[in-house]
Amino acid sequence: MKKHFLLTIVLFTALFVNAADAVKVSSEEYGIDEVQGGTMEYVGKIGSYGVEFSYMNLHMGDGAHFLYRYTTITVNNGEWIELKYVGEKKGYQVWKEYINGRNTGTFTIKWTKQYIKGTFVNSKGQKYNVYAQRAKDNWADAGDSPFSN
Repeated sequence: MKKHFLLTIVLFTALFVNAADAVKVSSEEYGIDEVQGGTMEYVGKIGSYGVEFSYMNLHMGDGAHFLYRYTTITVNNGEWIELKYVGEKKGYQVWKEYINGRNTGTFTIKWTKQYIKGTFVNSKGQKYNVYAQRAKDNWADAGDSPFSN
């Protein structure tokens, strides 16, 4: 009985450590210090075009996702466009958008729990200012979101 109990503790510990590593990998992939669970939504503009951004990390899903879509023009058939974190540049996060497997733009932004601001450069080299404010969230622990501000 003691052996069975000890083996259960060892297996539970191994599973817990692996789950913690998975959260860490997810947070590193997205350039965020700490990943909790829930969604955060922002509303704003890219240039003069209305947009909404959504960050989702639903623990039962397939990891964290940072998405956006235009609300005043049709891009990507009105569907959400996923952004991939690629690194930092002079204190800004750099995110690439892909539509149908093709890199169609790059965001260079400061992203906090209150706002997203920076620039977007499309595949034609046209540069637009980006600004969006947090509209709502349902973060698991609203006082402990993955953002410093």
